[in-house]
Amino acid sequence: MKAAHLAHNPHTTYAYWHPRQDAVFVDSVSAWVHDRDTKLRAWELYRRNSPPGVGYDPHLYWSAGPDSPDYHLLRIDPWRVQVLRGSDLSSRIWAADPPPHS
Repeated sequence: MKAAHLAHNPHTTYAYWHPRQDAVFVDSVSAWVHDRDTKLRAWELYRRNSPPGVGYDPHLYWSAGPDSPDYHLLRIDPWRVQVLRGSDLSSRIWAADPPPHS
């Protein structure tokens, strides 16, 4: 489903919310990565370099490794990030020039 959405509109928004009402919102342009070297680099970052509790061994999901036809990598190029702290509702925003509308 996401592949069909991205094929028509690459503009995406991602959100993170914590029960303390802390939140992060990321406006971006996203695209599937097909370059093997980049896919392998991301694979190794998850496998070897993620802090405990964040990363995982991707072989648990793609037993054929980074060349698995089911292993898909999404590149996210943010142009606006908002961090909202729930304790006092303070907000910080980083923004680059927004991408052109397609």
